[in-house]
Amino acid sequence: MKKIERILAIIVLLLENEIVSTAQLAQRFEVTKRTIFRDIETIELAGFPIISHPGRKGGFSLVDSFKLRTYTYSGEEKQDILNALNIKEGLFGISDQQNTIKEKITLIQQKNNQKGQLKKQFSFESPTMHRLEIEVETKRKINYINLSLKQNRKVIIDYVDNKGDHTQRTIHPYELMLMNGSWYIYSYCEERDAFRYFKVTRICQLMIQEMTFEPVEYSNARLIEPDEDVIQLRFKKEDLGKLYDYYTEDEIEVGENHVDVRVYANQQKTIIPFLLMFGNGVKVIAPEKLKERHKQEIIKLNETY
Repeated sequence: MKKIERILAIIVLLLENEIVSTAQLAQRFEVTKRTIFRDIETIELAGFPIISHPGRKGGFSLVDSFKLRTYTYSGEEKQDILNALNIKEGLFGISDQQNTIKEKITLIQQKNNQKGQLKKQFSFESPTMHRLEIEVETKRKINYINLSLKQNRKVIIDYVDNKGDHTQRTIHPYELMLMNGSWYIYSYCEERDAFRYFKVTRICQLMIQEMTFEPVEYSNARLIEPDEDVIQLRFKKEDLGKLYDYYTEDEIEVGENHVDVRVYANQQKTIIPFLLMFGNGVKVIAPEKLKERHKQEIIKLNETY
């Protein structure tokens, strides 16, 4: 459960209870008391007047005059929260403390709905690029990774990189992310002494350790790509529909018999496999070094047979 979801859940508990202890909150969300104190501070900064009660039966509560009721949220707002929870469940296949909030809001919505049924606005037939069998296995791994994320536990993984090398790594998981149709876990790698992206499908085995780690500030540098040479490609016109899956309107120029794509991006390492997907339906116009690499890959493919 991410911080924003945990904070929302804490607010709900404060609204429903007279006093909630630090120990209760820490146990419920499987975090440390120190984390709960930081969450309470965040809630106070957001404008919620919280009272701290010392002593053995102490804890936190909201000022009675400020307590919100269920009608504070409009029907549309409740539906937006349900949609967000459904998206998380559909993408990750994770069912955790979110169910408490989800069940409550669903009951309220059903009670307010004249027909007693809620319209399903989002569904996930196949949220990633993988086959169903791979997707099921990936979600199983994500459930384990989610446990380590919540508890800041180290994980030992058996990993196969894109060159086929098999290694064992001890990682500190920081963030799960969906990029280019595949799930990645952004982690600190003890063996490399640096942050790395690990593709979840390439994790053969993972073992959550009892040992925890202290999270540090980190930067997700991969999302900021420096511009390199202009990449210019020419595709067959019948592939125009496919190209809109990868390029924007501004990057696509439709000609009479072909489609040109011009893009400023650092794609030199990943674009060759993409080009091979189109077979003889794509030609590299520029840069020259990319054109030569494309030719060499085609020659290698021809030598395979």
